[in-house]
Amino acid sequence: MDGGIEAELVDNGEPKSIILSEIQNHKSIIDCFYHFKINMISLDWVRGFTLRKLVYSLSILYLFWMFAKHGVKALLVTEKYIPVVSVIFPTELAPLVLVCVGFIDICVACMLLIRNQPWVLLYAGIYPFIPLSLTFIATGELELFGKLLIFSLSIVALMTAPVEPNLISAIFDSREYTPKRLLASFTVAALLVLASTLSVFIAADSSEEAIETPLDEDDNWRAYSVVAPIDTGINVYHERFVLNETLPDWLLDGLGVTMWCNITMEGTWQERYEADQETCWDSITSTDIVYFPGTRIIGTTPDDGTDIPILDDPADGHGTAVTGAVLDANPNAIIFFVEGFSDAAVLAAANQPLVDIITTSFGPIGSVPVPGIEDATRVAVVENYKVHTGASDNTPSPAVQDSTAGPPWSIGVSGYAEEEDDQKETMSGSYPDMAADWTQMLPNHDDTSGYHETSGTSFATPRTAGILSLVLTMLRDDVGDMGSGASDERGGFLVNSTNLSISNSDLRDALNLSAWYPSFSTWDPTTGTLPISPVAPCTQVGWGVVNMSNVEPIHAHLAGIQNMPDRPADVVACMEANQAIREAYWGD
Repeated sequence: MDGGIEAELVDNGEPKSIILSEIQNHKSIIDCFYHFKINMISLDWVRGFTLRKLVYSLSILYLFWMFAKHGVKALLVTEKYIPVVSVIFPTELAPLVLVCVGFIDICVACMLLIRNQPWVLLYAGIYPFIPLSLTFIATGELELFGKLLIFSLSIVALMTAPVEPNLISAIFDSREYTPKRLLASFTVAALLVLASTLSVFIAADSSEEAIETPLDEDDNWRAYSVVAPIDTGINVYHERFVLNETLPDWLLDGLGVTMWCNITMEGTWQERYEADQETCWDSITSTDIVYFPGTRIIGTTPDDGTDIPILDDPADGHGTAVTGAVLDANPNAIIFFVEGFSDAAVLAAANQPLVDIITTSFGPIGSVPVPGIEDATRVAVVENYKVHTGASDNTPSPAVQDSTAGPPWSIGVSGYAEEEDDQKETMSGSYPDMAADWTQMLPNHDDTSGYHETSGTSFATPRTAGILSLVLTMLRDDVGDMGSGASDERGGFLVNSTNLSISNSDLRDALNLSAWYPSFSTWDPTTGTLPISPVAPCTQVGWGVVNMSNVEPIHAHLAGIQNMPDRPADVVACMEANQAIREAYWGD
């Protein structure tokens, strides 16, 4: 046949190529389910492209994408699907059922592209109402729009399939099917679809317990991570912390929120503060955990004696800049901010089940060997399985004995300046775990939209925390883990799903593997900084430098996509010695 052939019609099971102008009658309505067989992945398909073909193609591509996406997630045994499957099957069989469902969905997706027939489209249109019903029973959610869209596009594809005669004409031409029978059939089909949707309400009445205990961690929200900066305070009025949605009640309950402050969103910083002073700032006590709607901030001030609880000191914007550094790395992080510098401040975050990472940017000047917050950070990491990033000093003083950066359970961070920074090389704490960006553009503490350039390990450290938070969010999104923290209920894992479990040590090992050493050749001796030594650079920047380029390798490594190579033996030996010294000094 010539290039006008665009599809196959089937007569009595025998395939026969046909030009679009050719007509064929069907002897039975059953034949209509096999009326055409269309392959879009061919050169013939793009010849003589018409509007009808375009509508059909767009409909099929959307259906293909939906079935392929659902199939892949099912094959990966995405955790949020397990309760849905468990409505019918025992929970222990859910992974096997999901694999089977995923295989079927992938097959349907492929058939839609390369062997599409009317029965495939009918299946594609009706099938989504099954998981719709099961999801409603399991969670109480009823997402009709997406399912109706799939059903509608299936019908559109049936009607616009570029074959002659089209399906409707073929059905009318069938001697067994009169127009009245056709109308009756479509009526029955519509009633079946309606019944499958409405039946969930009847099933829901007999599954009251399942509806009353929905999956709180999922709640149709998103994967997330909670970071707890501990510092001077935070400017909740700054645009950097705005979130154009209200955080879910289950998340706020999980963080122990006791008070909402509906802050003023217009005017200068001073005008907003004065407008909220009586209803908010003067009302907060040391026992309150406060949510600020319209922002991504939950805050608390466990230490008494602060002038304005939670809000950054007008004379010191350190905490606002620290939090900005977290969000520069992970803009979607949820912030549990703790004002203070004491063990009590650290423990306020350490004892929060949903907090993933605690970051502290304070400590004794010069890293003098005096007690600090090491007891509290030990509780956070060793007992509660969280991650702690601690700032080393801004001088080249060794980080080992620093009470913030030195304990072996903490990730000690020094500073390394990159790119256009006026500080070209390291000039901060020696022999840490990591070095990160020394100078950043961070939000002001006393206005609503301004930024300033500031430098120090105080900001390299939360930047590292934000990077790790971003990796956790990506991994959780991959496997449908809609929780946070590493509580006992999550098995002590920061990522906890059927297919993937990531602990504090797993995350830290991947961070170590991803770090890298800058070249000695970039050092400018006129800057007053120290160059990266070509010999034993670990004594200056530990495992190396970490920035946003580390995110993808860490994610791929932990997700099992692509493993990172081992570090050279001399680097490993150097950092094992570092850890041994820290354990001897601080205990393990």
